[in-house]
Amino acid sequence: MLMLSHAHEVPRAALRGIPTPDPTDTWRPVPHADVVDVLTERAGARGLRITSERFAVLPGYLYPTPGTTVELPGARLFGSMDFAPVPDMPFPPGCTPSAGIRNSHDKSFALSILSGARVLVCANGVLSAEFVVNRKHTSRIDLVESVDNALDAFMESVRGFQALHDRLTNCRLTRMRVHSMVVEMARAGAFASSDILPVLDEYEHPSHEEFAERNAWSLYNAATARMKSQSPARQVDGFRALNTVLMPLAN
Repeated sequence: MLMLSHAHEVPRAALRGIPTPDPTDTWRPVPHADVVDVLTERAGARGLRITSERFAVLPGYLYPTPGTTVELPGARLFGSMDFAPVPDMPFPPGCTPSAGIRNSHDKSFALSILSGARVLVCANGVLSAEFVVNRKHTSRIDLVESVDNALDAFMESVRGFQALHDRLTNCRLTRMRVHSMVVEMARAGAFASSDILPVLDEYEHPSHEEFAERNAWSLYNAATARMKSQSPARQVDGFRALNTVLMPLAN
């Protein structure tokens, strides 16, 4: 998921028109278009087909000498891609294999490649995913290796993620247990206490048919459905809190 904040959304083709500053002996910025193209190609080699993508940019600045400022249009890139599940790669219902990108031409942050079932990239700097690979823009940066590392880690985890889904799905919950756990989630900081009743309502009357079963996976999705309205930073903390309550059920 891409949270634009104050960034400007652009199509993929526009990334090729954003100039990349000249490298130095110790710093080598990577063109935004190259990052997107390599991620697309390496994902395709693993059977991942892009179903949707979004990109946004912000201007940045370099300071080559004291008192000198160079403005760089589109210096900071934020992006997200969703993929169609591979036929022989099991993936839990309601989840989408995704990738995220963060790159800069103004030394503001390293190249970041994110992958997982829940990817959050925000123009205010917040990143959240199952896997995040960061690479500084040094003279030895290897774009293909960075992308491969992120995607390989994700592909290796798919079976584990499916197993987690299966364990939560097979964990039946009584009504009393559900009420108790939702209160625990709020106390842990997954969401505000005012969200307790909406989460319970979503669990008891799910918006999506695949979550009609009365189990821990349906409860997980009822909570995350409510948490989507939170700010990006709040969502990151909320998911961590949610996991502290639900993940023990999968052991």
